[in-house]
Amino acid sequence: MSQLGRISGPLLESNLTRDGINLAFETNLLYLDVVNSRIGIKTATPGAYDLDVDGTSRTTVANVDNTASIDNIIINSSSVFTTSVGPINIVPTQTSPLIYLGRITSANLFVDDNVIGSFSNSNIKLETNGSGPTEFYATSNISGNLSVDGNIALSGDLSTPENITIGDSSMRVVVVNLDFTQDIEPGVDSIWSLGENTGDSSPRRWNDMYIHNSTNVGLYLPQIVDISGQTRLDGIANKISALQSNEDIELLPDTGITRIENTRWQNNTITNLNNDSLKFQSTGIGYLKFAGTNGLILPVGTDLQRPVSPELGDTRWSTEQEYLECFDGTVYVVSTGGGISVTQNLMEDLGNIYTLMLG
Repeated sequence: MSQLGRISGPLLESNLTRDGINLAFETNLLYLDVVNSRIGIKTATPGAYDLDVDGTSRTTVANVDNTASIDNIIINSSSVFTTSVGPINIVPTQTSPLIYLGRITSANLFVDDNVIGSFSNSNIKLETNGSGPTEFYATSNISGNLSVDGNIALSGDLSTPENITIGDSSMRVVVVNLDFTQDIEPGVDSIWSLGENTGDSSPRRWNDMYIHNSTNVGLYLPQIVDISGQTRLDGIANKISALQSNEDIELLPDTGITRIENTRWQNNTITNLNNDSLKFQSTGIGYLKFAGTNGLILPVGTDLQRPVSPELGDTRWSTEQEYLECFDGTVYVVSTGGGISVTQNLMEDLGNIYTLMLG
C-alpha cells in the first residue's frame, strides 16, 4: 500500500510534458505554471516572477547574474546598492552594534581606515543642519591653511610657533569688542614694534593713539602729539603750541635748569655755554627793545678787566674812570663822545666860575 501514488520505473519518462496544463500540488504548496514557465511556492499565482516564493526561503549560496531585488533594496551587477524609493537604512539591532567597513568611496570622497580624503582636488565639507555645530573633542592639527568665512570663538588660548596674520589685505578691519584684563607683553624685550617699523617713509601708521601714561615708553616717533587737549607737539612744523586760547607753555624741569641749544635757562638767569657772544638778532627793520621803567645794568669793572679783544661798540662802566665808556675800534672813550660846541654865553659863565674860584 505504501507504493500507491508513486510513478517510477518504465512508467516515468525522461521528459514529462503537461501539454499546456498547469500542475498544482496541494493547490498552492507547489504550483507549476506551464503556460508562463513559472514556479510558485505557497502561491498559485507566481505573478511576474519566474520563481515566486510567498514566505521565507533558505539557501546556502544565492548566485544572481544581473539584479537582485529584495523588497525595496536593489543590488545590480555593477556593485550598486540602491532602492526603488527612499533611503537605504543600515540599522544593526544587537547590543552595542558595529558596522565594519574596510573602505567607503563616493564620487568625490573616500573613507579608508582613519583617513577621510577626496578625489580630483574636491572639497571635503562637514555641513551641519541649521545652527548645529561641528565639534572636535581632541587635538586637531591643520597642516595647510585654515579659511573661515564666519566667526571664531575660543574658550581656551590661541598659540602658534609661527606668525599670526589677520586679514589678507590692508583694507581689512580688526575689531576688539572686549576689555583687556591683562597686559599685551612681547616675548622678547625691546625687539618688536607696534606698527610697521620701516622708517619715516612707511605709509602704515596708527592714526590716533590714546595712552593714559607713557612714562616707560622707550622710543616714540609720532608726527603730532596732543597732550591732554592742552599742548601740541608738532613734529612736521617743528612747533610746540598751546591748544587752548591765552594759555601759557611752561618749561619746568625738576632741576630748575632748561638747556636750549648752547644756552642754559635757570630761574631768571640766561647763561651762554660757549666762549663767544650771546646775540639777540633781528631781521629787516626790527630792533631790540627793553620795556619797563627801570634801568639797564651793563657790565662793570676796572680798566684791567676790560675785554682782551673788544668789539666795536663794546660798552661798559669803568670803576676807575667813573663813566660809561665805549670801544671806538681802537681805544675806550667816554660814551658821550668828545662833547658839544661851547656858546658865548656858556663861555662867559665858565669864565665867571673860574674867576670866583681862582680870584
